[in-house]
Amino acid sequence: MNYKHLTAAISACERALNEQIENPQNWQLACRDLGNILQGLGRFDEAIQWHSFALESQLNLVEIYFYLGKLHANEENWLEAIASLKNVLEYQPNSVTVYSSLAQIYGRLGQKEAEMDCWYRALNLRPDLSDARGYHKLAKALQEDGKIEAAITCYQRAIERSQNFFAPYYELAEIWFQQGQLEQASSCYQTILAQDPNQARAYHKLGSIYLQQNQYEEAIAALRQAIQIDPQFPWAYRELVKTFIKLERWDEAIATCHAIINLVEEFPWVYVYLGNALRQKGRIADAASAFQKACVLRGWHQCLTKNYHFTQDYFTYRIPVWTSHLQSFAAQPDLKILEIGSFQGMSTCWLLDNVLTHSSAELTCVADNFRELFAANLAKTGVKEKVIQLAGNVPQLLASLSPETYDVINFQSKCKLSDRIRQDVALAWQTLKAGGLALFNDYGWTNPVAPEQNPKLGIDQFLNSVKGQWEIVRHAPQAYQLIIKKGVRSQKPGVRIN
Repeated sequence: MNYKHLTAAISACERALNEQIENPQNWQLACRDLGNILQGLGRFDEAIQWHSFALESQLNLVEIYFYLGKLHANEENWLEAIASLKNVLEYQPNSVTVYSSLAQIYGRLGQKEAEMDCWYRALNLRPDLSDARGYHKLAKALQEDGKIEAAITCYQRAIERSQNFFAPYYELAEIWFQQGQLEQASSCYQTILAQDPNQARAYHKLGSIYLQQNQYEEAIAALRQAIQIDPQFPWAYRELVKTFIKLERWDEAIATCHAIINLVEEFPWVYVYLGNALRQKGRIADAASAFQKACVLRGWHQCLTKNYHFTQDYFTYRIPVWTSHLQSFAAQPDLKILEIGSFQGMSTCWLLDNVLTHSSAELTCVADNFRELFAANLAKTGVKEKVIQLAGNVPQLLASLSPETYDVINFQSKCKLSDRIRQDVALAWQTLKAGGLALFNDYGWTNPVAPEQNPKLGIDQFLNSVKGQWEIVRHAPQAYQLIIKKGVRSQKPGVRIN
């Protein structure tokens, strides 16, 4: 007696099940044989069940299919087990036991989406089947799969089962926040604080909501409370600094930046905010030192060793993205990069120090005009001969460039008008090689008081006109960055940017 005989007996039962209306004797014989084999294997409980089926004149198909499913599962015949259990659902669509069994099988198969769906169905039928942590785990999985409404339901059930378990409150509040339902998000954080007033994270999140609602004094109070509870909570400091800068309370912004540096850590963003506030106070040299420090903390050490002087920083937040996607171009012979808009030369100098390092590499900068500070910083690179400066009417200059010349184009024009952006992108696109990268900066940035300043709108309008001629390499919303590759046709040429 062995497992091969068991497999054969199970198959015989399934065949007999299909024929049982015409040949009930065959079914009874198949059940008895299966019971005998199970008994011989020492699986007595299962054997009794199948012997009892052999004695029944009227078959209970729900029960039969369920036990066939269990047999297949015990033998790890997963697909057969799924088929049998799904047959049960044909007759009994609200079976919690079947959905639970299917969920476990899908889990063994690594089919996460199907597993979560079955658990969700089982819990809808029997909400008491899981505790708060079980619902929270399921909600997280559903959220990761993009099933937001189902995730919300599970987070709410987790909260109902344990009001002192704060994780689902935080997750649910974040969903509300992302959906713009700020009052509901605020209610979650306030509920947490009513139960535990020492939750620094809840005060920080509450402060962020107040900022969204332009309730600045309430935001400041909440963020200060978060810092009082946890003096080393950097994100509460960050929101506080942003608030002070928005309110033009420069001294408080500077003091808060120094507090972060002394008490928490030297984050790059701290020095950027510090530099912005110092500049507004007229402390230009100190601001330049702060921006220089931000560059060093982002890994750009040449900024210090070559003593570049920048009084504004619209670039360092992009360095991690650029490092990741431009590293392959570093030291490449005959590399050609086009930059539209150069300002004080921060991105220009970074490209020369980190990417355009081969002696034959070349950078073309196009701008309405070049500032004295750009020239001074360019001189400090030691390789200013690699740079071609074209000043004047930008559209006319772009139209004069040779087609398919550049490996990379960096769009960072100081003009943010969507119509002008679309025009510049269309002209520059012709100069980009197939396989080349286009770096769009300010992608997603808007001016609330001048809606016509919307780079994303102009960029999207152009890209949608050349569908199928590019693919997204990276979209980094927090860095207002979109990177695409030209000349790669996907199987979905209708990809659309919204």
